Amino acid sequence: MWSASLLARHSARTEEPDEPKLLIPGFPVPNPTEAYWQNPPHRIANHRTTAELPTSETFDYVIIGSGISGAATAQKLLTRDPSLSILMLEARTAASGATGRNGGHCRPGSWKSIKIWVDAYGEDEGLRIGRMEQDCVNDIRDFVHAQNVSSDFTDVESSDVYWTREAFEAALEVVEYQRELEARRPDDVPKNKRTVYKGQEARDYWQWPEIVGAVTFTAHTQNPYHTVCAMLEIGLAKGLNLQTNTMALSLTQLTAKSEDGAGWSVKTNRGTVRSKQVVLATNGFTNALHPGFASTNFLVPGRSQVAAVHPEADTSAHSVVFQRSNSYPDLHSGNNYIVARPPGSKGAGDIVIGGSSGISPTKEANTTDDSIVNEQIATVLHGAARVAYGYKNWGESTTVIQDWAGITCDTQDGLPVVGDVPGDDGLWAIVCMNGHGMAWAYRSAEALVDMMTVGEAPEWFPKAFRAQRAWEVKDDEKYEL
Repeated sequence: MWSASLLARHSARTEEPDEPKLLIPGFPVPNPTEAYWQNPPHRIANHRTTAELPTSETFDYVIIGSGISGAATAQKLLTRDPSLSILMLEARTAASGATGRNGGHCRPGSWKSIKIWVDAYGEDEGLRIGRMEQDCVNDIRDFVHAQNVSSDFTDVESSDVYWTREAFEAALEVVEYQRELEARRPDDVPKNKRTVYKGQEARDYWQWPEIVGAVTFTAHTQNPYHTVCAMLEIGLAKGLNLQTNTMALSLTQLTAKSEDGAGWSVKTNRGTVRSKQVVLATNGFTNALHPGFASTNFLVPGRSQVAAVHPEADTSAHSVVFQRSNSYPDLHSGNNYIVARPPGSKGAGDIVIGGSSGISPTKEANTTDDSIVNEQIATVLHGAARVAYGYKNWGESTTVIQDWAGITCDTQDGLPVVGDVPGDDGLWAIVCMNGHGMAWAYRSAEALVDMMTVGEAPEWFPKAFRAQRAWEVKDDEKYEL
């Protein structure tokens, strides 16, 4: 990838600044928990392309947020047109939001929702959503390979495993439904074979001793922080101005465009910048910055939690069982996911496990504070992997390496919010990835760039993702816990 010397020539600051830290409700807190992936910090963690915030320039785009949504949007804009001037504002360090704090999957795991999507939006649109997820995962894989990104990106056999007959039978119905769709529309169903294992066959094959069934498919594991920092470095090499530790505090639409085309001003803790267009890549922090989105109650921020643990057993002696990835919906409060760090990587044999927010009375919703972890959730995560893998695979004890949290964003339909913001000409959003950014954001950025540059979304992009729907949901349909 891009060398440290190349970046140094474009960077006035790589150390953490000594400016006052801001603590404002709804905005990113200044002291988040340290994520497993971010130790040590990346060389661009505190990058500032220019020592001072460029307040006298009018940019073509200001992108707020440096996670996968913002990084991919900048990369794709500059790949199409290197002459663009783009300023990226990041409240904390580079890729320090949900992207750099997730569970390490790059996985098309929402396939189980295909019938829900078809019932809600029709068969064409439901299949379009399904293809979008798989294509996005494939695109990230292709990006990592084409750019030779060092993020431990690994192809793995992954599985949705089940502990109860009821949950497994529901999954089998979805598998059969998707097979029927594929028989009728083979070119429209995502290409990723789902293989079903039942009963003892599942326990023997997956080597988890208590499961009743498994549905396997191809996925990937990675250090997500390194993957997205690589996207940022490509943007920097193409002229992106990245300003970390620079919090966007408010947006103002200018009443009349100036001669230089400025349509927006963005106030930060370091001054005010101007731009022709603004992209919100702010995920769970969007409501704090945009009162219009907040008024809809459509975007619900929440705290997701992850732990890194290590088994007592020698993981190298169990080469298969500790080189797969997993997800399960019906144990330890559900929605748990497990990634095994691959051989040769930093932390090889560590197990990264997340989920279990369901045991919290609030489900960890409506918070933007990732400076703390929920101790009850941490206790569950510390013990969950040993239960899942079983005593013979795991051993008698567990070493806890790290606990951390990140702020995600949910919508009641489970889909991202992408496109123009109604009533705000020149303001765009790519937010609220529902904890599934690695399978939604990269392709969403491609579609957003089309919307901003050619005036319309590509045919393959789901209409169900459009940002306008946040204002169209009726009051009695608003999100409820």
